[in-house]
Amino acid sequence: MKIKQLLVVAALLVSTTVSAQKTLGDLIGLPSVLTKEYLYSVSPENPYHVVNPTVVTLSNNPSKFPDYGKKHMFLFYVDPESYVKESANRDLEKELKADGKLGAEGKTYSPNIQGYAVLNLADTKIPSGLIRNIVKMVLTDDTPSRNFADNDHSLRNAWNLPDVNNKFVLMFITKDGDLVFYRESPMSAEDKELMYNTIQKYR
Repeated sequence: MKIKQLLVVAALLVSTTVSAQKTLGDLIGLPSVLTKEYLYSVSPENPYHVVNPTVVTLSNNPSKFPDYGKKHMFLFYVDPESYVKESANRDLEKELKADGKLGAEGKTYSPNIQGYAVLNLADTKIPSGLIRNIVKMVLTDDTPSRNFADNDHSLRNAWNLPDVNNKFVLMFITKDGDLVFYRESPMSAEDKELMYNTIQKYR
């Protein structure tokens, strides 16, 4: 059997095992930890496939993302300290919340898209229990996002993301499990325009 055929067979075997979490593209060249430069290059035309990770609810119970494979997901992966320290992160959250309240008239609302917020508790020095309690206190019945936490870098590791310490990360994942947008706040005007344009493609 030729080398090329062997590589194809090997890739197919690995991709069909339960533990396989990478696409064929990952197997033939992408590093185990992706660079920020690579992630900034993902797009609807150049996606990166991700699995449904195991995170935890705000009550600290293990959970998968319930909308994975069913809806597109607009996801915030947030180190609480970055939120406290960087006013740009809080301003961006306010902007997106205000847009969400516009409903169908806004740039981000769609019944096909579910918002997610994942607290990166693995990197913060703030007590995890305190953060969970505060978040649960401020959440209301009409809060549009689904809220989770990451105690041990489960999300970062499952998706091969780079260092997320002190980061406020925004990602868009299609219902096919493809990551098509990745940015770290603060974002430039061009980044925001790209974010909204990407969302528009999937509304």
